[in-house]
Amino acid sequence: PVAGSMYIVFASPSVFGSVKEMMSLSKGIAKAITRPENTELMRFMLSDYADKDTLKKATPKFKGSPDEIKTLIQTTVQNAVTLLDEKAAPEESQQIRQWIYDLAVQTAEAAKEGGFLGIGAVRVNEAEKQALAELSDILQLGESREGAAAE
Repeated sequence: PVAGSMYIVFASPSVFGSVKEMMSLSKGIAKAITRPENTELMRFMLSDYADKDTLKKATPKFKGSPDEIKTLIQTTVQNAVTLLDEKAAPEESQQIRQWIYDLAVQTAEAAKEGGFLGIGAVRVNEAEKQALAELSDILQLGESREGAAAE
């Protein structure tokens, strides 16, 4: 889930926006932990994010140029999808892939970007929309992706 949201952050990096986007990711994970409808696999996966220290350790570290980082994140998410498809029931895999995408949408919508002094700023810019479309493809969501940012 962290890599999926980081894909959005790296699509259109800004200091202030990135901080708000990562805070949104943390809130999204914390909210997911308390959902009663989580499957056993989802609960197990979320247990790695139960506290800040564990979350910090579970956060992937990417180094390199923006293009190299983008490729590394794509590979990380693709590997997660492959593992989910191999190990999880189809409905669990779909739930987790959709949740990763929903977190990415929430991340993209966390901060307005562009414009001057807030005038003309947008909630989800073109680079983030493109990254969300790419992430949806990697997550194999097809037409099921939802959210204002996906439009």
